Amino acid sequence: MPLSQRSRQAFCISDSPSLFVPEWEEPLLARALVALALRTSPTICYVGAAKGDHPDRRLAFYQLAERVNFRPRALNLFTPLTDNPDEYFADADIVYVDGGSTRNLMVLLREWRADQALRDAYDRGVILAGASAGTNMMFEWGLTDSVRTRIDPIAGLGLLPGTVGIHHDANAHRPAAFEAFLKDPRATGPAFSIDDGVALHFVDGEHVGTWKRHQGADWARHSLGTEAAVLP
Repeated sequence: MPLSQRSRQAFCISDSPSLFVPEWEEPLLARALVALALRTSPTICYVGAAKGDHPDRRLAFYQLAERVNFRPRALNLFTPLTDNPDEYFADADIVYVDGGSTRNLMVLLREWRADQALRDAYDRGVILAGASAGTNMMFEWGLTDSVRTRIDPIAGLGLLPGTVGIHHDANAHRPAAFEAFLKDPRATGPAFSIDDGVALHFVDGEHVGTWKRHQGADWARHSLGTEAAVLP
């Protein structure tokens, strides 16, 4: 699909560690994300609200910027410098929303009106990227273990149509929870399950490409309804 400055792009990663890889590993997904901007040293705004804006993760983001050549900045929703949503992503080429608690992320985005700021940025061609909670946030529906004893469906912002199952291979309960929700009348299509180590690229809501941290990682597109069959 041809890209333009107005194309709405999303880069959806199952897990944060696949972006923040150790120093001895080539940061394949980070380089793929930076390349989508089609410019040298793009500005990427980090949103770490799902992790409580933890300083260690923000430091890791700035260190990643040195490895893959982008200009980093951060939006801190716990101690913000502004509450004007027009300023949140004004100079960003890419916005990256990190993982953590999806429930907490959604509350903070709405409270600070960053949800609308993300919509506006996406519509004007800023690339939206996310991992884990940041991927859940982009779809109409996702699955979250924000309550650690269970896996629940959660409504996202609906920037991308459909339902996503992140961390699909992370534990034995996730595939069953995903398949059960696909039979729920609230579920919407298309539906994607994503193993850790996988990033899906969307342009104007259509899946157009896939990156893998390692060859053992996989993804699938599923149908809705009682059979929840995997589509070819």
